[in-house]
Amino acid sequence: MVQAGKLAYGPRVVAFLLSLCVWLGGSNFEVQAAGSNARTRAFVESPPLLPDEPVLRDFAVRLQKTEQDLGWISETASASANRMLDHPGAVINVPYTEQQSFAEEILNRAGGLSSVLPPLWRPELLTPDDVILLSVRAWDEDGKSIEKLAKQARERGWRVVLFASRQGLPESFPVDDLVDNHARSGAGEEAAINSLTNALNVWTWVCEYAAALTRRGRYPGVLLSILAPGSAEHNQPLQTPRGRSFLGATTVAYAPGELGRIYHGRVERLLVELQQFATKSQVEGAADVVAAAIRDGGRVGISTCTHLLFDELYHNRRTPMIPITAVRRSETAFREKLKRGDLLVWFGYVGVNTQYEDYLKAIREADVSLVTSYVTDANANNNAAEALAHIEQHWSVPDAEVPVAFPPGRLAPVSGLEQGLLYRLLESAVEKNLAQ
Repeated sequence: MVQAGKLAYGPRVVAFLLSLCVWLGGSNFEVQAAGSNARTRAFVESPPLLPDEPVLRDFAVRLQKTEQDLGWISETASASANRMLDHPGAVINVPYTEQQSFAEEILNRAGGLSSVLPPLWRPELLTPDDVILLSVRAWDEDGKSIEKLAKQARERGWRVVLFASRQGLPESFPVDDLVDNHARSGAGEEAAINSLTNALNVWTWVCEYAAALTRRGRYPGVLLSILAPGSAEHNQPLQTPRGRSFLGATTVAYAPGELGRIYHGRVERLLVELQQFATKSQVEGAADVVAAAIRDGGRVGISTCTHLLFDELYHNRRTPMIPITAVRRSETAFREKLKRGDLLVWFGYVGVNTQYEDYLKAIREADVSLVTSYVTDANANNNAAEALAHIEQHWSVPDAEVPVAFPPGRLAPVSGLEQGLLYRLLESAVEKNLAQ
């Protein structure tokens, strides 16, 4: 159990903190662990959550800080939940254009809130009692545009919840609740990890928001993955104007921090999965193919049909891989940027295609070589057997990780975090390969 502002650490977190102690030098960092010295040794000897790979190490440090902040995140989520309950019809607004990676990750998302939408998409549903969720990747990158949105929201009376770095926060920025991503400076060199941490933090917030509603006998509308049976019947009522502010009745109540801890445990397991030999080998094999194509003078495109990566591919690029937007334009997108025999890196969902678009057909018609990353589909026709390299993802349908006692039964995915981390791992491996 976790009380607001005070965490009772479990074994996973103790192991994480012990690893952090070793990484930081250990002399001024103490962790009090329950149990024997042998048990403590077992924690240290378990797979480390602070690996040598900088991308995973940096994200692991941010995860540990988010776990420490869970009491505060629960408090801010509770404040927003109470606002929704005290003002029926109020909604949660997430602007899209100014924070596309953040918005894509939580809009109309498996395991996400049906209430969350951009205000421009539903002007007739806005109220003076709404909540707005804003994010900043880096203050020198998008800070001014997000501050403008925050000032407009404050003028409308909305509660402003900001996911950003406390370091660099302008004194003029109007904010009710800041969920810190713990960047060292808030500047652009950390923006890629900041973006992933903001996603981690907003899913933690969603978990705690839902838990706060249950403590007052209600639960939020939560969407079900389109690949899960019954998704259309479940989602359609929640995606109507009335359904966007839906709150159901429940007798099950979750304590502050309870759902957030479950989510953090799954993210910790993801970090361990990403350190497995099979995954590391797959990333290195894919990087070999990409680097060889670049050395041979060919073009390498990278594209996706997933959420967070949809815009993230265009930011903080470290290799010559060319971002390609293919969603709703796959028939021409690949041939616009690549010629026959070039290489495409494709980040998918389950298999290559979605229910909405046949990407595999378009890729084959473009006659390009292929590197893939997705969850292997049981339907073999939706997998690309011809791929020169493949990186398997570790999540599964219904793409939501936190069990709950209200429909549809699960909350909060990790797929976006994994896709973002795998992309940055691949980028890092290609960069190292080219440097050699």
